[in-house]
Amino acid sequence: MKKIALVALVSAGFVFASTDCAMCHKANGTAAPLDNLTPAQIVQKMKEFKAGKGNPMMVNIAKGMSDEEIKKSAEKYGKK
Repeated sequence: MKKIALVALVSAGFVFASTDCAMCHKANGTAAPLDNLTPAQIVQKMKEFKAGKGNPMMVNIAKGMSDEEIKKSAEKYGKK
């Protein structure tokens, strides 16, 4: 029972993280800020994650996002 609850919480965390990149990617966050990358660089990196390359948490987040969601997130969080 505890394993099921833990999996549900982790899965929910991935869903939430995929809709709010700033949760980790902010100044003083646990991951590198995204505003020093262009949207094109973010899209490229997310494609690599989606292909299974790199940080396992980001791989899971990227696999749960559509190409359109990745593009919109890159535009929102990337260098202006």
